Amino acid sequence: MAKYQVIAECAHVVTSTTGVRSQVLLYKGAFLPEDVEPQRLKFLLDGGFVADEGEVAVAPNAAVEQDPRRGADSVTEDVLRGEKPAEGDGPSSDVSERVAEVVSDEGRIDKAADPDGVQAAQDKAAAEVAARRAAAQEKLAALDGAAPDGRASKDVLVEYLVAQGGSYEDLAKADPADLKKMVKDRQS
Repeated sequence: MAKYQVIAECAHVVTSTTGVRSQVLLYKGAFLPEDVEPQRLKFLLDGGFVADEGEVAVAPNAAVEQDPRRGADSVTEDVLRGEKPAEGDGPSSDVSERVAEVVSDEGRIDKAADPDGVQAAQDKAAAEVAARRAAAQEKLAALDGAAPDGRASKDVLVEYLVAQGGSYEDLAKADPADLKKMVKDRQS
């Protein structure tokens, strides 16, 4: 019998491999047991849940193209940058550390192929922070020098404490309850 492998995220089959006839959930990459009923196998093949072994790359949640014969081993730094996977007969050397380094240096996998996208995301995040800070500073100015009360937003509390000489980077990471306590302590 030909070997079939799950290529969808998962597939249900009825099997006796556990000693009892039961329904089993198989995840991407798993091989189908040999006792799967022919009509179920046809359903799984027609629906794109399974394929012949090696026909389709089955790395979990593959965001990049892979060589079906090598699977995840075909994902290299060049593939993350958008190039086709290199053809090969067998598994390549372990490149997982280098791939992890590229991904962590350049952001998410889908952004690793587009350095301009990484910079655009960083610019957008910086603009959002600047807009939040400006809005909080406006609310703080409306208080005419008074300290914000316990109902103030975290951003307003942070801006008040920054105006008192605190570091924005440190205060932005602080818990709102801690920020309220710091404001209250400064009022005493």
